[in-house]
Amino acid sequence: MFQTILFIQLLLVHYTIQGKVRYEVDCNKNVSLTCPDVDFDNLNFLSVTWYKLEKQKKHGIVRKGKSDTSTQNYNFTRVATFGEKYSLFIPNVTPEDSGNYECAISANVGGQNLNLGVDLTVYDCVTQAETTSVITVFNTTESTLLCQNQAEDLPVLWGIIGYVAVGLTKILICLMSIWALHMRSSRQQRVSELEWS
Repeated sequence: MFQTILFIQLLLVHYTIQGKVRYEVDCNKNVSLTCPDVDFDNLNFLSVTWYKLEKQKKHGIVRKGKSDTSTQNYNFTRVATFGEKYSLFIPNVTPEDSGNYECAISANVGGQNLNLGVDLTVYDCVTQAETTSVITVFNTTESTLLCQNQAEDLPVLWGIIGYVAVGLTKILICLMSIWALHMRSSRQQRVSELEWS
């Protein structure tokens, strides 16, 4: 059983590697993805469809039949058309266009369908930063310095107010506790005096 599973895995790896082509392109360039190792002049086929594979789902891009001059566009998020020899032409590519594409060739009756993978990597778009001039003006007037000192002293002032508020609250709680203990002891004295009388 293990040997059978290993054999199937090897076949799948061979199938996925076979015919895989990688494209590496700079941002904002036009790219034409071609079906790898296919001679369309000598191939008996019905149609060619391009897909983008995302999250294990196929998203149709464009389809064209061998005898048709028109193309069928799918609801793809990007403008893409057929180029020469059924290649997928994508203008002004961005990093979002990176991913796995599939060239699906539907065969005529008696032929074999082909599903060929193409990987596209689009490098990040690099923009030149605009050169800006920074002018620093030093203002040494006393009013500006006073404002800066007041802004720096404000957190210290709030800290002091907070400590004073906490201290006063503790003192108030202590006084209330002493008063409550005094009231309790005076009640106990009255009760004991009434018991003695």
